[in-house]
Amino acid sequence: MPTYTAPLLNHITTAALDWWMNKGTAFKEAILEKPLLASMESKKKTFPGGKGNIIISVKGDYGNTAAPGTDDQLKGYELADTVTYYTPANLTQAIFPWKEHHLGIMLTHSELKSDGITVKDSGDMDDTTEHSGRDDTVLVALLEDALEDVSEQYARGMNNLLWTNGAADPKALAGMAALITDTPGTGIVAGIDRGTRTWWRNRAWTAAMGTAVGTTPALGAWGGGVITSATTNGGALITKLQSEYRQLTKYGAKPNTAFCGSDWLGALETELRANGNYSMQGFSGGKDISVGKISYMGTDFEYDPTLDQLGKSKRCYWYDSRDIFLVAMQDEWRHQHSPDRTPDKYVIYRSITSTGQLCARRLNGAVVMDIA
Repeated sequence: MPTYTAPLLNHITTAALDWWMNKGTAFKEAILEKPLLASMESKKKTFPGGKGNIIISVKGDYGNTAAPGTDDQLKGYELADTVTYYTPANLTQAIFPWKEHHLGIMLTHSELKSDGITVKDSGDMDDTTEHSGRDDTVLVALLEDALEDVSEQYARGMNNLLWTNGAADPKALAGMAALITDTPGTGIVAGIDRGTRTWWRNRAWTAAMGTAVGTTPALGAWGGGVITSATTNGGALITKLQSEYRQLTKYGAKPNTAFCGSDWLGALETELRANGNYSMQGFSGGKDISVGKISYMGTDFEYDPTLDQLGKSKRCYWYDSRDIFLVAMQDEWRHQHSPDRTPDKYVIYRSITSTGQLCARRLNGAVVMDIA
C-alpha cells in the first residue's frame, strides 16, 4: 500500500485538477455541447481587481440633451451675427457588478485507502522518494471520476448562468437573457433605463414583444411578435434574417454569432431545402443529402442544446460577439484552490472559483427571434 505525505498528495491532486480543467478543447468531456460557454470563455476580456464594478462608457445621445434645439444646431451666419455654443455632456456609464462563483469537491482519506493509498500528515518529503510514476497514476485514476464530475458540473453551472437572466441567483452573474430581453422597450439594464434610452434596446421577435407592440405601436421599430416560418415567397425566416441584418448593422454592429434551438434551426433548414439553395456540403458526391451549416453574412447559425433544455427550442439569439462578452477578473477565472483540511476531518478539499460578469458595450446590434 503506497504511503503519500500530505505535501505530495497536495501536489498530485492540484496538478491532476489543473490538467483535467485545461486539457484539449474546453469541456470536451461534457455530456452536452456548450457552444455559448466555449465562445464566451475563448473571447473573454479581463479587468484588474480592486474595483467594485465593471464600468463601460457608452454613448447614444448627442447635442444639448438638457435643452435640445437651442444652441446645438448647425446654422448659417453672416458678418457679425451672434453665434451660440453648447457643452457636450452625453457619456453614460453601463455598470456591471462583478460576481463570484464557487464549486468544490472533497475526498476522504477512507476513499483513498480503498484504492490502496495511505496519507501521512507530515511535512517530511524523504519517504516520498521511492514513489514511482505508476503510483501517481493510480492516484490520478482514483481522482478521474471526481475530476470529471466537477469539471462537467462547473461547465453546466456556468453555461446555465450565461443563458439565464440572473434572477434565480442574485449573487451570480446575469446572462444573455438579462441583456437581450424579450421586451426591450422597458427595464433597466446595467443601470441604463431602456424606456428613455432607446439606443440601449436590443431587437426582439417574441410573444411578449408582440403584446407590447399591440399596446404601444411605436415599439414596432424594435421588432414584433413571433415569426411564423413558411417556405413560400423565399422563406419567412430567410427573409427575416435579411431584413434584420439591415437593422442590426444600422449603428455599426456586425453580427457574427448566432445560437439556436433545434426547432428554430430545423425550420430554417426546411425553408432552405424548399427554396433549392444547396451548398457543396449538401447533395454532393452521391447520396449525402445534408444541408450543411447554414450561414448568413459570415454568421454560422449554430445549434445550442441548452436552449432546448431551457424550453427555448424555437428561439435564436443573433449578436456581435465584440459587443457582448464575458469579462473576468485577472487571474480569477477558473481559479483552482487547495484548502488545508481541518484537524477534525480526514478530508481533501479542492475547489474552483470564477469572478466576473457578462457585459455589453452595445445592444441594438443584437436580436432574439422566436418562431411559432
